[in-house]
Amino acid sequence: MEKVGNAKVPAQWFAPVTIDQMEAVESIRLASGNTLYTYTFPTLFAWQADEQYRICLLDDAFLVKNGSRGENAYLFPCGTQEGKKKLIDRLLLEESPTFYFISDADKDFLEAAYPHRFLFTTCRDDYPYLYDKEAQISLKGKTYKRLRHHINLGRHAAQTWSMEALHADNIDRALAINQKWGLERSTDDLADTLAVETALRHFSRLGMWGLLFQADGIDTAFIAGSFVTPQIFDVNFCKVLKKQCDCYIKWALCQALPAEVTTLDSEEDMGLAGLRRHKMLRVPNRLTRVWKGSLQA
Repeated sequence: MEKVGNAKVPAQWFAPVTIDQMEAVESIRLASGNTLYTYTFPTLFAWQADEQYRICLLDDAFLVKNGSRGENAYLFPCGTQEGKKKLIDRLLLEESPTFYFISDADKDFLEAAYPHRFLFTTCRDDYPYLYDKEAQISLKGKTYKRLRHHINLGRHAAQTWSMEALHADNIDRALAINQKWGLERSTDDLADTLAVETALRHFSRLGMWGLLFQADGIDTAFIAGSFVTPQIFDVNFCKVLKKQCDCYIKWALCQALPAEVTTLDSEEDMGLAGLRRHKMLRVPNRLTRVWKGSLQA
């Protein structure tokens, strides 16, 4: 584990996110009650190249540097109150950090521990979308009329659909779908093929779960994610080669998930208009408010 000692330069605290850190990171996250998908180890591990993540890991807390957002940008520390304060105190000695994915509870903690030092702004583009699994299966009432229509479009896009659980013996087929999808969307803001490949190549080690779909006997889609808690499933990736089938694939996922899952986390929309429309079409149960915290000038 990385330790915060007397190092003067904060960069010296940080190291790449490696698979052997999974148990420690998840233990800290679960003990702290943090249910923001951003802090789950599969997300940190898969997205570290795109997001330029580096981690500082203590016994009771961890801090992730988020280089893609700026030189002094960090995910808000996760862990015990004492551990989080230790990390923040050390950062404040050296620089002016900006924190992202601050929950309401952590905003209260920052305001109490560092009164009048941080300026907070809501980050709508980072709000995770949460969906009620049973409502997504039953689709009852007028609220779900448009979603039912889109699910039916996908259902009837092929004469026959079949699905199977993702596992070591068929991961290569999912990787092939991801590669083809990436070639078709090479200029798209959502072409996250590297993160997907990283997750799929470590699928079992990361404790992920997912489904592989065939349309008329042809590999057409896969959907994969991880468990934030036994009750919350984070949909990390959904890659579909056939148009207008995304809603159908996600509806099928809801029906196949373990019974104890009650909530699906569909992550944020990144401020992309098309992605926001799609997530709203699926009728979220709620959006989780998160904040950005910057030091006052």
